[in-house]
Amino acid sequence: MELELITRRPARPRPDSPRLLLVHGICVGAWVWEEHVMPWFADAGFEVHALSLRGHGGSGGRERLNDWRLADYTDDLRRAVAQLDGGPLVVVGHSLGGAVVQDWVRSGGHAAGVALLASVPPWGLAYSAWQMMLSSPDLFQQLARLSFADAQSLDPDAMRRHLFSDDLPDADYARFAGRVQGESRHVGIELQGWRPFAPMPWQSPPMFVLGGLDDRFIRPDAVRGTATYYGATPHLVPRLAHALMLDPRWEDAARPLLDWVLRLPA
Repeated sequence: MELELITRRPARPRPDSPRLLLVHGICVGAWVWEEHVMPWFADAGFEVHALSLRGHGGSGGRERLNDWRLADYTDDLRRAVAQLDGGPLVVVGHSLGGAVVQDWVRSGGHAAGVALLASVPPWGLAYSAWQMMLSSPDLFQQLARLSFADAQSLDPDAMRRHLFSDDLPDADYARFAGRVQGESRHVGIELQGWRPFAPMPWQSPPMFVLGGLDDRFIRPDAVRGTATYYGATPHLVPRLAHALMLDPRWEDAARPLLDWVLRLPA
């Protein structure tokens, strides 16, 4: 199966720097990283790659989306890493992508470092879903609909209100909404934590954990818990929502990630 891997190379490479491999969240593809994050890190001297998991973005398998499981997405990441073999790599996962990256480490994946951004926590989403049902029932209802409906049929006002900051420009949201898609029902169930996907803390490489204080999907307590599990420092960004790579304050998330990457052992 063909996998989409988008690449941005720096005009002025930073000596001895690791390459970055970015893994997206639910209902999107590698394209979410293209507008801000990829050019920003390329300008900082890094070679940056973004993977579209099978059934997403420009990768094959869209017609069988509901057949795929978390293990299939993990295999996609394994294939992408093998394709990029040849030097240190930092793997970055957002939301669902964070679960994929954790599962890859659990199954023997090796990296110079792993960054989890607004990631599914190591114990899954069941507790976060319970919190969401109580505090943001309209968001819970919209996400529950993904089990039987395409993302294009969700309430755009509710999704914008809960996934982005209030000051996101209308045109930016319109571009995002025009490209979202469905997600595998199997994966949605697995992400609740019904099957283990996180490595033991001592299995993990150096870890970076970040989330937004205004994220109503992966709340700050889940970010802190993930950081505690991996022995990392939690980074919580004020006024940042879940879709952080497209948020007006995306650079407030990118900058501490860059600082962490620069501190990794050569």
